[in-house]
Amino acid sequence: MDLEQLRASCEARVEALGLPHRFSTRDLRDAVAERRGRPIVLRPLSTLGAMDAPCGIRLETRDADLLFYEEATSPLHQNHILAHEISHIICDHPGSLELDTDTLHALGFDPTLVQRMSGRTGYAGEDEREAEVMASVIRQLMYRRREIPSSRPASGSESWDALFAEPHRKKKRHPK
Repeated sequence: MDLEQLRASCEARVEALGLPHRFSTRDLRDAVAERRGRPIVLRPLSTLGAMDAPCGIRLETRDADLLFYEEATSPLHQNHILAHEISHIICDHPGSLELDTDTLHALGFDPTLVQRMSGRTGYAGEDEREAEVMASVIRQLMYRRREIPSSRPASGSESWDALFAEPHRKKKRHPK
């Protein structure tokens, strides 16, 4: 599937969730959880600096979907990580990450309860590519028609010169 087809497919899947025109990551999480009939639990994860460590992990159990996100990154990146991991759920990807028993115990899980798991350290696989395109679509739809500055303000008070000019300070008036 080429990128245009993939993007159109992702847009259709997100639109099928029936989200409001303006929605948040929480609205998205709640819509997907309702559709699946089980909660999606978000948990911070500290992997910054670990070689080849995923910045997000999805664990699927019989009773819940758990999404782990890197806590030592910006809120904008955290939201993208969550959109990516939720995309795996929306697309019903089988999961491709294998963690050893000790790592699962460190995350607080009994390995026998984990049904599927995914985590991104690269974009080589088709599922990762689809989840990344879906996450980008989600983020773009979240911010559609919001007040965004022009990419190149043309003139007047909206011109680049005006936007980046030194602020004018009012002169102090001395009482007479």
